[in-house]
Amino acid sequence: MSQTGTKSNQDDTAGEGEKKIRKIPDSSQGPDFELRLLTLFCVRALGAGYKFEVTKEWEDLSGKFDDVIFRYRVVYDMFEGLDWRYRFLQAKHKKDESEKIKAIELLKDDDNNFSLPKYFRSFCMIKRRGEDIHDCILCTNIGFDLNNFQKKGIELVSINDQPEDILEFGPQTLRYKLKFTEELRRKVLNEWSDVYRFAIALQTCARKEKTDWKNNEIFKRYYVALIKERVIDSATGKFHVDFVNEAEDLSNGAQQLRQTLSDLAGNNWKNWKFKLNNEKRKSDKKGNPLPLRISEKELDQFLEKFVFVVNTPNVNDLKAILQAQDMSKYYPREECEQQTIRLLDEMQNEFSNKKVGYWLKKEKNGVPTTSQKYQKELDNEVGFNDVAIDKIAVKLRDLLANKRIGQIITPAPKHTAVKVISAIKKMQEDNKTGNLLVVTQSCLEDRDDRERWKNILELKTNSQHFLVVVCDNETPNPEDYADLVPDEHMDNKVIFIGRNGIDEMKDDIIYEELNENSRTAILKKTITFQGTVLTVGDLVGNQPDKVIDYLSIEELLFQKKDVNIPRPDTSECEESLYIKRQLTMVFHESFENKLAERLNRTIDQLHEKCRITSQGEIKWFVENQDRESIWKEIKNLTDEGMSSNAIDESQLICLDEGREQIPIVIISGVAGTGKSTILSNYYMEMKRVKPDHWIIKINLVEQQTAFLESVTADKVVDFFVKQLHIAEDESPFSRSLLRHRIETGDRIAFMFDGFDEISYRCQQNVIRLMKILARKKTIKLYVTTRPHIADELQFELSQLAHHLQILAEKDQIDYLVRYWQSNLREMEMENKSIIIQTFAESLAHRVSQTLRDEERAFIGVPLQCRILAECYQSELEKQIQTNNVTGCETLEHQHFDLKSLYERLLDTKRRIFREEKAESSSFNPIGSCAIDFLIDDIESHLTKLAIETLVVERKDVKILWPSQQQYFHSEAEKSEKENKITDLGVKYGLIVRSKGDKQSKVQFLHRTYAEYLFARYLHRGMDINKFDNQLLDKKPVRDLVVNEILVEGHYHGVRVFLNSMLKKTGHSQRTELPNQLQKLAKSLEEHITHLSQLPFHSNLLRILDRLNHVNCRIQYAEPSDRHTNALTVTLPTQNLFYTLLNCLDGTLNETERKRVVRSAFQHPFHFSTFLYWRNGQLFQRVLSYYDDADAVDVERIVKELLHEPMTLRYSPDSYVIVWNNEASKDVVEKVLEFMEKNGENLKQVLNLEQSKFRPQYTSRTLLHFFIFNEYYNCLLSQFLRFLSSIYVDDHNFTELIKFTLKMQDYNNDNWTFPSNNGIEKTLDILRDLSRPRVMEGLCHFALVTGVFEKYYQPFAADDEDSLRDPARMTRLHWAAFNGDMEAMESVGDWTCSVDDSFTPFYVAAARHHKLICHKILSLLETSLTTDELKTHLAKYKGFVYTAMWDAVCFRNFKMFQLILESVKQSLGRHYLMTLLKTSKPRDSFQNPRFHGSSILALKSGKVLFKIIAQVLLEDGSQNGYTDLNDLVFHEKATVEIVLNNIEEETFQRMVDVNGLQNWTKRFLDYDVDWGFRLLSTVITRFTLNQRREFIDIITSPNIPTYQFNGMNVSYWEMWFKNVFTDQDFESLDKLLKLLVDGIPKLIFNYNVAIKALMCQNEKLSTVASKYLSSLNYLKFKARVMRNGPKVMNELFTWQSTQERVGRNWINILPFYLGKMGKYHFEKLVNTILSLHTEKHGEKTIQISLWSKYLDSYYKVEKVDQFLKLVSDKLGKRAVRKVVLHKDCMGFVLLGAELQQDAELVNALLTHLSDEDRDCIEHLLESSLLSSRRYTLDDTTEPCDCQPMNDCDCWY
Repeated sequence: MSQTGTKSNQDDTAGEGEKKIRKIPDSSQGPDFELRLLTLFCVRALGAGYKFEVTKEWEDLSGKFDDVIFRYRVVYDMFEGLDWRYRFLQAKHKKDESEKIKAIELLKDDDNNFSLPKYFRSFCMIKRRGEDIHDCILCTNIGFDLNNFQKKGIELVSINDQPEDILEFGPQTLRYKLKFTEELRRKVLNEWSDVYRFAIALQTCARKEKTDWKNNEIFKRYYVALIKERVIDSATGKFHVDFVNEAEDLSNGAQQLRQTLSDLAGNNWKNWKFKLNNEKRKSDKKGNPLPLRISEKELDQFLEKFVFVVNTPNVNDLKAILQAQDMSKYYPREECEQQTIRLLDEMQNEFSNKKVGYWLKKEKNGVPTTSQKYQKELDNEVGFNDVAIDKIAVKLRDLLANKRIGQIITPAPKHTAVKVISAIKKMQEDNKTGNLLVVTQSCLEDRDDRERWKNILELKTNSQHFLVVVCDNETPNPEDYADLVPDEHMDNKVIFIGRNGIDEMKDDIIYEELNENSRTAILKKTITFQGTVLTVGDLVGNQPDKVIDYLSIEELLFQKKDVNIPRPDTSECEESLYIKRQLTMVFHESFENKLAERLNRTIDQLHEKCRITSQGEIKWFVENQDRESIWKEIKNLTDEGMSSNAIDESQLICLDEGREQIPIVIISGVAGTGKSTILSNYYMEMKRVKPDHWIIKINLVEQQTAFLESVTADKVVDFFVKQLHIAEDESPFSRSLLRHRIETGDRIAFMFDGFDEISYRCQQNVIRLMKILARKKTIKLYVTTRPHIADELQFELSQLAHHLQILAEKDQIDYLVRYWQSNLREMEMENKSIIIQTFAESLAHRVSQTLRDEERAFIGVPLQCRILAECYQSELEKQIQTNNVTGCETLEHQHFDLKSLYERLLDTKRRIFREEKAESSSFNPIGSCAIDFLIDDIESHLTKLAIETLVVERKDVKILWPSQQQYFHSEAEKSEKENKITDLGVKYGLIVRSKGDKQSKVQFLHRTYAEYLFARYLHRGMDINKFDNQLLDKKPVRDLVVNEILVEGHYHGVRVFLNSMLKKTGHSQRTELPNQLQKLAKSLEEHITHLSQLPFHSNLLRILDRLNHVNCRIQYAEPSDRHTNALTVTLPTQNLFYTLLNCLDGTLNETERKRVVRSAFQHPFHFSTFLYWRNGQLFQRVLSYYDDADAVDVERIVKELLHEPMTLRYSPDSYVIVWNNEASKDVVEKVLEFMEKNGENLKQVLNLEQSKFRPQYTSRTLLHFFIFNEYYNCLLSQFLRFLSSIYVDDHNFTELIKFTLKMQDYNNDNWTFPSNNGIEKTLDILRDLSRPRVMEGLCHFALVTGVFEKYYQPFAADDEDSLRDPARMTRLHWAAFNGDMEAMESVGDWTCSVDDSFTPFYVAAARHHKLICHKILSLLETSLTTDELKTHLAKYKGFVYTAMWDAVCFRNFKMFQLILESVKQSLGRHYLMTLLKTSKPRDSFQNPRFHGSSILALKSGKVLFKIIAQVLLEDGSQNGYTDLNDLVFHEKATVEIVLNNIEEETFQRMVDVNGLQNWTKRFLDYDVDWGFRLLSTVITRFTLNQRREFIDIITSPNIPTYQFNGMNVSYWEMWFKNVFTDQDFESLDKLLKLLVDGIPKLIFNYNVAIKALMCQNEKLSTVASKYLSSLNYLKFKARVMRNGPKVMNELFTWQSTQERVGRNWINILPFYLGKMGKYHFEKLVNTILSLHTEKHGEKTIQISLWSKYLDSYYKVEKVDQFLKLVSDKLGKRAVRKVVLHKDCMGFVLLGAELQQDAELVNALLTHLSDEDRDCIEHLLESSLLSSRRYTLDDTTEPCDCQPMNDCDCWY
């Protein structure tokens, strides 16, 4: 009886006042005997396969056979169906088993235990009710006394040979039926019936005149019938008159009773009188009918059905039989007793407190099994929802439809078992049948156990068993368990659930299938997350199903171990000492403009290749060489000292999704600036604000070993878990959470610390890993590095670096104060705080005063501040103890440098070690001496560790620090000694044992400590005063020093320290050198000579050769900086540089050392380095080796140091930083001196006739610089004198100066003084140089600028009118100069000098004599032909043209206006327009900021336009506005300049003069893209009506002349045909915002908007959706769904739009979301899959939009979105059709495989049905599909296969 035998329905429980099943006192054994017989019936009936029910104590049903009432189902025939058959049992248990049943007891008609009459009457009652009786049993544990049985007429007939399913106990138990003699039969027929007994009872009552209705059982039974059947009249208490008179309609019972009374008493009975019980009559509403006489048939039936079972086991033996014979079939022997007791208890409880009539049903009965406990155990672990249960139920039906044994493969067998159990229970509820058993596989392994389970499965032959077997691992072979369910039990099912085995059915455990209780339990589970206790719900957010897999479910629900995700080590950041840092980034608003100018491109052209955001992110649209060339210029801009923007720290650590963030933060800073500290501080701040964010901080130095191998995208999570131990290896939830956050970018950031300190190979792997992580824009990345490696990081990660600034002096003071306040907390002295503050200020100020410039930056960092604090703490303590508040006198004379500071640090460490660590007294000389030796050993060991830290390759370490062989020490002794000295080194305070590796390693507290010790070690070998050091005697050491330590980037810190240790020697010293330094010089010579003989790129090959080594730490710079030799690299460390030069000077002869130095500074070294470093002394020392330089070297030095830097574009601040300072001026002055010394060589460079490169360009650049930069005014005379010596030809010199003086727009207007100052200075110097002809050539410039009279005077004699004076002035010129009209007229012929641009008209205009100008032009109009006049107006060097353009060039606006007025008045507006449309003179400088050459395109165009408008409009005619339009639109570059600054009235008149349509066409006919961009700003000035008209103009296909594929298209549509840039989207946004009322017309204009969606990127939808109302959006959505497929097909057919629609068609998918639109979406899918013919060279291919997208343009998230939509709208079959789409090049799925994009393949397979996915994966693995997908580059002929849209053959 299984525990599924639950309590009965509520109706079965007896309520108050209801008749209950009686309970016999426990003292009697009868109840136990009855209970055990009842249990026996249940158990054996189950085994026999009965469908049964049992009850007891129901007398109305069974009469006296009420101890066990058992009924079971039988089939009568196919028509009647099932019915119940009964077995009734009365049990009689005797304690004294020696008693015997006597014949007399059987025949007595009383209430004794064995009275046959009472049992006979009960049988008759049952039979008359119509029940189908199997038998009626009288069961007892005693036997018969056979004496007198025959005499009494009774014969016992044994039936032991007949089958018995239940009451079979062995041979001692006998079963009998009875046989009566004829005499006994007659007696029975007469006396045993109730009618006879009733008649006797009536007679007795009548005689006594007392009726005991209450206690007489027969009266109780038939009382109602007496009245109802008219036997007794209730009114009179006598027999009813009808009964007495024998009425014909009396019932049979009444008639038979009357006859019996007559037979018994004659006629005396008729007058009997009875006293009736009125209360009984009132309460009884119904009763039994009057009894009838016994028939022969009834007696025969009784004897046939009545069975006597005697000698049964007694109550104790019966229990033992249950235990031994019955329960042992289903339980192990050791469990049988316990299970028997349990079963009896359950049976007892089942009938307790039940009302009469309760049936214990078969469904509630079953053999209790061990599966109950196991089921309960499983149910307590986890629960699943109805959806999961229904899903697996469907699978189970399919699995077991035609088989008896099934297998389920699952990663979690126990959890799948819970689902299966729930599903089976639900199936049983539906079918109302079956039994569920659950066991582990181990329960079937033992033979006896297996036999018992077989018995259990055989319990029911016509009902169903489910046996669920949970396997630990692999499921077994079904054939091995076939005997459990033989063929005759086909309905029984066995289900094996395991992790491995035959793959019949798979099941996965997913979070979504859990029920609410299990989900809640998981989400409330607490996790220690990086030090904070959070719930799982906090960590998984709103996507728990994406994070929590089956292993996580097991871990979170069942494992008792706490989940702990560790926090990184942030011990280096002491919050109390942290100083908020400033970071800057070299980027500002004009950065892109500067870059575009550098690249000689427009800003739009630059944006086609890249964009740089305000956060410094570089978005690339090009690859390879284009990207590298652009990056080179970006780097140049950042290196040139351009202004930097300070970055707010809050922006760098911002984690709010709504705020603008910087996805990648590269923190660049020199050694010790606190890069690690700032990362730790960022970590703590971020965790404080967002504790649920996973901030992963990685110390790259500690984890360097892990990064030796590269990481692929699919192994990222495993790498972080297994290699870096970011999460616990054994925590599935931690791994799953990490994987989810990396894949989604949700709430995660990575910090990589110490990028510059790891090997090159590791660096490349870190970059590769960061690129993988950066694919998710929401993942924040931080990386710290020193500046020499930052360039590669910036380029590879496409992100400008943030530069960590050194601490300002006030920050240094703040740090010192905090440090000492913390360390000296225990010193409670008066004025302590004041003394600390004063001491800190004094120390910081003295440091800043005495440190050299190059060391000040190195010292102004937190590490060095800490060193200062440590070194001077003892001094401060003395100040506090003496209460000295005035300051420390010792600091006033203290001189600081890097060397002394670190020496003091070591002295402090020695003192502390001596006093505190070693606990030694300084008064013990022996101990002191021993400690000194020990300290020497420690520092020697630390030096060795420093070399091992910085020099990666072991062979190089051995070269620098040869091992000392100690053969008398074992390896163990050496190791022990090494550990001891290391432990002492840790106490010393410079090193620490690393926490990152499993094996404890040693590392320096900071890398600079290692660099200092290494530098000190090298210095001892290079110190000129130490002759006994033999370090450099060995050639391998010298080669290593020269080729690597003095060259490679990661040794920069070592070189800085070495530089501080060397003596400063700026000038060449030819002193006697030690032998080792001479050898060093020879090695340096070999090094430079070897490099100089290699091709340019071979310099790099030497480096690349070493990159193959695992631990190579080499970094190389960009191509422009690959001067990787010891001299050029050591330039920033001047003492070291001078030392190397001195070594060369002291070793080599003059020729050799010049050759070596010049070889070192050959290309690609750039001499501008000296300018940017602003070190004239350094430059002078290098120039000393070029005192006999040839023309090539001279040219290179001048060009690189002056010409090229002068041509760069600078911001005003950057220009001042680079040029306008005394140090730069010193360098420039030395260059000029060098130029003067090498004048002969420069003649070849600068002379027009001999130069091979653009000489005047260089000359003009330099001359412009010296003329117009006031800061270099003192050098102008020197430079002009030099140029004068070069340019002996007056004409060439004049042209050079003239061109230069016109360059006032040059170099971004860095000149803030008036341009005429340059002319005056030039003329002054030329006069001093006695160059009158050159001055004569510049006279008209002096005239225009107003300084003419200062330098030029007329000849005294004026009789020679044709002769020129020094100012090239004739009498006519002088007359015009003086405004003397009379003198002019007296001269006569005014046309004599019109061929010369310097005419009297020029002079009159410059002198503002309008009347003379008008007169001259009027006269010339009559004397010159039209062509000649136009030549002078519009051609280069025409006299009017020249005058006007000189006025423009020198900003003489009054002269400019006078010329315009004169031309208009004298020649008319047409000639004026001709003049105004002229281009800038060819000899003028073209400003790169403005790409036009017209007047209005100049920087002063705004002022000029006002003058022009005033002249054109002064007569008030409409022609003036027409002319203004013509002039504005004459050149594209002028339009934007003018229209954005024009007055409102003028603007409206210009628009209205020829109509808005004509005006708009002029914009858009230039260039549609450009036109709309400009109109988006101009349209703000339109009126409302003009805006409405504008919409009509741009949307009409009939206004423009554009055609596309043979059809007229509107400007609006034409705009969208082009590829939009970000600037176009900005313009569109502005337009839609301004034209919001007209948006419906713009959106619903034909199918333009739909085409635009498919031709532009997804940003279009974002921009447009902002301005669509809900109604318009719905209308547009409907149009897209309706017309989308047609438009898509059209665009894909056109070659011009194929590529863009192939890339962007995915943009229309959002419009198909929702429940509607299935029909249209299906059309869209068919369009996407339809094949189109394309021509590729000689090939003609069939290709679809879908295959083109997957092959070339796919985005994984978009593919996933599309397939999800297909699945939701069209079903899984449609998904299969899309995934298995095929064109002439093969299956598109194979293309995804070919691209090795696991995410794409996963996206393609995700939305398939499980069956389809399994099948496709099988086909891919087995290569049943084509093994590859061809590409367009393949040479194979296209196949003619068709797409498998509806083909099922693959399936």
